[in-house]
Amino acid sequence: MKYISILSILFVTLITGCSSSAISKISLGNSSHHVVIGNTELANKLQFSHSKTQRHDGYFHASVEVMNKTNATISVDYHFYWYDAHGLEINHSPSTSRTLIINPHQILLLQGLAPSTEATQYRIVVRDTSIDK
Repeated sequence: MKYISILSILFVTLITGCSSSAISKISLGNSSHHVVIGNTELANKLQFSHSKTQRHDGYFHASVEVMNKTNATISVDYHFYWYDAHGLEINHSPSTSRTLIINPHQILLLQGLAPSTEATQYRIVVRDTSIDK
């Protein structure tokens, strides 16, 4: 049993150490608002700030500013995931990611509206679309 546990630890270490696209996670002001970026190269190109949340008719609305810190245009997809007060993901019909073109040094607003009044937390996943082309 001890041998199996050591092998499991080594396997997990090997897989996470060899991952070619590390994932970056950025906290925005408090522990219930996060941006997850598909790779560290993209994370270095973008800056997130001014996370705001409010309720509209009982629904949680979130917005976050994103700035392109580079001299090149960046194309990204982003998707909001919503969670209740216990940290459980709120299941809803799958929505498509939104594509965003960010010009050099431009600041844009990412916005999302929760699919349920139970939402109290969110996470945004941002993925570079230029690597798919």
